[in-house]
This record gives sequence, C-alpha cells and structure tokens, in this order.
Amino acid sequence: MEKKIREAIDRSLEELKVVQDKVDDFIDDLPDDTQEIKQTTKKALGQINALLSKAMQQAGDQADEAQLQAHLGLMEAQDKLEASRAVVDDVIARTTDESKKFLDEVELKRHLAMMEAQDFWEKRGASLTEEFKESTAKMQSFAEKAMSDMQTAFESWNDQFKNKK
Repeated sequence: MEKKIREAIDRSLEELKVVQDKVDDFIDDLPDDTQEIKQTTKKALGQINALLSKAMQQAGDQADEAQLQAHLGLMEAQDKLEASRAVVDDVIARTTDESKKFLDEVELKRHLAMMEAQDFWEKRGASLTEEFKESTAKMQSFAEKAMSDMQTAFESWNDQFKNKK
C-alpha cells in the first residue's frame, strides 16, 4: 500500500513539474509590470512542489508516522493551492482580453475542482478521521486517493494548457 502512495506522489510531482513549467512559460510572456505576480506564482508552485517532495520523503519513514505526516503534508499542500488563488486572480486581472477569456475558463475549472474537493472533504472528512483511528490501512487508502485526485487535477490543467496552445 505504501508503494502505491509513493507512486501516486511521484506522479503528482511529475504533473506539478509540467504545470509549473507551463505556468512559468506563460507568466514569462506577461508584461514587466507583473513581475511581482510572476514571482509570487512561481513561489506558490515551488511551495506545493516542496510540500509534495516532503510528503514523499516522509512516506519512506516509519509506517504510522509517515502516513500521518503525508496526510498533513497533503492537507498543507491543498491549503497552499487554495492560498495561491489570489495570485491567479491577480494574473487574470492583468492579462489581455484574449488571454483573459482563457484564464477565466481555467479559473472556473479550478474553482469547480476545488468545490468538488471541498464537497468530498465535507462528506467524507469526519468519517475518514474516525476510520484513521480505527485502521491504518484505511488511512493509507485515503492518502492514495488524495494523491490520485491531485495528480488528476494536474493532468487536467496540463491538458488545458495543451488544448489552448
């Protein structure tokens, strides 16, 4: 089971790297007066990457502790992703009309994905916490699912970049 979690984290890290490269290319094309936004966006993606890397390292440690730390790391990464929303909103506000339409569509899809994730957490969060107390195996399954969802989100974002070029 731990191997699956590690593989899911690896896939998510790979997808995040592709997203990060594409976002870097995209924001590098923005005017110079958006330098602060560029730096903030790069920093936010770097923090997510660091958190996922940290979760990967911790997955190799002692089983129970690694599961808990990976879960906490994933939750923190999700918080950082949500916190980056302000940066994305600012980038949207400063782009041209043509790219604004594209970014509005990306924002809507991101928001819908975030709503789905929040809905999932609201429906399953309390029971998952209780299950963690009862069974380590169930918690590993949740962590694997969370990484799979995050990887799917990154793949979706990458597909959106591919479709827009």
